[in-house]
Order: sequence, then C-alpha cells, then structure tokens
Amino acid sequence: MHKILLYPLVIVGIAITIPTIAFEEKPLTLDVKYKLNAELDELVLNYCKTYDSYTINKLYSEKDILKNDILNNSKIKKFLVNIKTKPLNPKSYSGIENNRGVNLVTNLSESDFQYLNEQKQKFVKTVLPLIINENQKILSKRNEIMVLRAKLTENNSLNSFELKKLRKLSKKYKIKFDNEHKMEVIDKLLSRVEMIPNSIVLAQAAIESGWGSSRFAQEYNALFGEYTYDNTKGVVPLERENGDTHLIKAFNSYNNSVVSYFNNINSHYAYEDFREIRNIMRERNNFSNVNLLVESLSTYAEDKNYIKTIKQVIKTNNFSIFDQKTISY
Repeated sequence: MHKILLYPLVIVGIAITIPTIAFEEKPLTLDVKYKLNAELDELVLNYCKTYDSYTINKLYSEKDILKNDILNNSKIKKFLVNIKTKPLNPKSYSGIENNRGVNLVTNLSESDFQYLNEQKQKFVKTVLPLIINENQKILSKRNEIMVLRAKLTENNSLNSFELKKLRKLSKKYKIKFDNEHKMEVIDKLLSRVEMIPNSIVLAQAAIESGWGSSRFAQEYNALFGEYTYDNTKGVVPLERENGDTHLIKAFNSYNNSVVSYFNNINSHYAYEDFREIRNIMRERNNFSNVNLLVESLSTYAEDKNYIKTIKQVIKTNNFSIFDQKTISY
C-alpha cells in the first residue's frame, strides 16, 4: 500500500521541473516538451502497478503470423489488469515437484532443426543461439551474485568494488539500493537475475515478429515489438491510433532485442507472478513445466488468446526440446 502511494509523488516531482525549464533563457522547444512527456510515459510504463493492459506492456508490433500458429485472430476489447493485488494462487505452482536429480544439458547441433520447415529453420537458427547465450550470461551473473551473498553472510560486509557492482545490477533490474539492507537487495536480485526457458522466449519471438517476417523485425531488428516513448529509440507504427504517442523500440541487432526482452520480463512489475513461480521452480530444481510460467504471461498482450497461442506454438513446433540446450565455445 505504501509503495503505491509513492508513485504519484515521483510523477509530481517530474512535473515540477517543467516551470523551471520554462524560465531558462533558452526558450522551451517542442523537443524538450516531448522529452518531458516521454520520460513521464516511460515512468508510468515501467513503474505503475495498476492500469489497463494497453498501457502496461506496449508490446505489439506489426505481425505476419502463419495461420497454423494462431488460434483466433478476431478483434477483442481492452480489459483491465491489476498487478499483484493478491498473493500468488497456490494452484499456479502446485504441479511443481521437487527434483533431486541433475538436469541433462546437451549442445545445440545442426540436426536439432531438421524437423522444421525452411522458414522456421532459418528463424530458429538465427534467434535461438542468441537466446541461449543470454540465458548463459544471466546464469553466470547469477553465480556472481551468489558469491556476493556468501561473502556478505560470512563477513557481514562487502568492499567498495562489490558494492558498486551490486548498485549497478540493482539499477538495471529496478531494485532500490540506497538505505536498503544489502542482503535483501541480493535476494531480490536473485529473483530477477534468472534464466527464462528457451522455448518461451523463442515462441514469443516467433509470434511477435511473424517468424522474422514483420516489418519491424526485418528493418529495425525488433523481435518482441516492445514499445517506447523515446523518439531517439523507436519508429512510429503504421497503424498507430490517433492520440497515441508510443513508438516501436528499434535495435541495431537481433541480439540487443533479445537482451531488452529478458530485462523487461526480469524487471517489470507486470511479470512479478512469472518471477515468483520461477523462484519456486528454482527452489525445487524443476523447470520442466513451462506452461506454468506461460500462464503468468497474460499481461504481456491484450489478446485474450495470447497464452493459448504461446502454448500452441511451443507444442506444434516442439520447442521444448530446446530447453536443455547450451552452446559450446
């Protein structure tokens, strides 16, 4: 409750800076006004906890999806989404069993793609290694945080270099750092610096980019259709409604689009349920039921059939075989 009350104060703080700029010798330009509005919109997009799904995610791009991979393309009405208004439903994770064994991981090879058609093969061969690589980087970073946790437990302190590293990670994953107990900061980081099953990321990339065929994927390397309000980082959608100011975030590579997606899922309030279920999976060493995680992605898009579509793409294309894949260097 207290956290919710803080957000209007932050927004007011930004609004107060507007008259200050207006009194400067240099006239207030349209670019400055746009920048202020963009910063405010980005603040709402990233930090407000309760608003409609259209405002929350801003994650649809222009798609050219194959008919076999869509359940229902009918137009639907907007609906309201409340983020974390109640505890996580135990039914959401009741099917996660403790796994005391070791999950077998194998290297990615050319033969893994043979069952897919030519278009899908080309897309998966391009995007999957980027996804696997990002997961490996995240797990490596997670191990570093575990080392910091062990050192803090043993010595009850961290050196300046380690604190600087912790601060940098906290900023990236939108976690308060100043005046916070550092063990709590580390534990919050561990809930966010975590892998996302390859099959889920690959399915969403395929859906959002039409297997790489969308205009935004081909011209702007945007695989996940993320929205932004910064005119230096995005491009105007062709079918944007009157009054809308959002842009589709553009990237200079597919890899940067993948990195941005991971950061979005791992830091945005809208995916807190996703992260809580994933934490339980980590505790029980069992990431086998990816559908439980998919169920918590309902706030990713307005489409009421979006969850079914992700599940169908994973099942139809047998993407689950990629969840235990790594890359050999």
